[in-house]
Amino acid sequence: MENVLVVRTEKLKKYIQGIDGMVDTDREALVDTIINEHEFIPRPDAEVDPSYKQIIPYVVLRQGDKIFTTRRLNKGGEARLHGKVSIGIGGHINPVDETEKEKVLMRGLERELDEEVYIEKRGELKPVGVINNDSNDVGSVHLGLCFTMEVQGKVVVKETEKLEGLWLTIPELMDYWDNMEEWTQIAINAIK
Repeated sequence: MENVLVVRTEKLKKYIQGIDGMVDTDREALVDTIINEHEFIPRPDAEVDPSYKQIIPYVVLRQGDKIFTTRRLNKGGEARLHGKVSIGIGGHINPVDETEKEKVLMRGLERELDEEVYIEKRGELKPVGVINNDSNDVGSVHLGLCFTMEVQGKVVVKETEKLEGLWLTIPELMDYWDNMEEWTQIAINAIK
């Protein structure tokens, strides 16, 4: 059974309460709280318990004016997101990522990038903010650490049974608005 990194929602409340969207104030204090207060619990429990927030790295890959976009296929792990369009690459952080407590978030981010996509040349990660959306069942149990990364060369989805990928400009992405994950809608508004 997969164990995932979570933080008790109560410990995050002062940063996220009343915000459905991008949290861009007190980001460093929020990340420090995550690093110092996290624990690992079984994923099936975390998926249905809003007293915890699962912390998810969410990296938007850019190449000039284009954004790498994925569509979740029906074989992906989260049935509530099948068919949805996303601009974020990332996923759950697991105990294997915690070789050093203070590096757990970045190690999880790097592992998820390596698992999901091949990137020919990576650029620097730039923090955008923290995505919080308590308006639905998926969002109420997740918190996204949103970054952008300028990349060069080829980017290819590795998990082709779960995802398909393509490059789109923001105006092209807007054609998919009604079929986007809510986090993608939040991230687009923050980066455009």
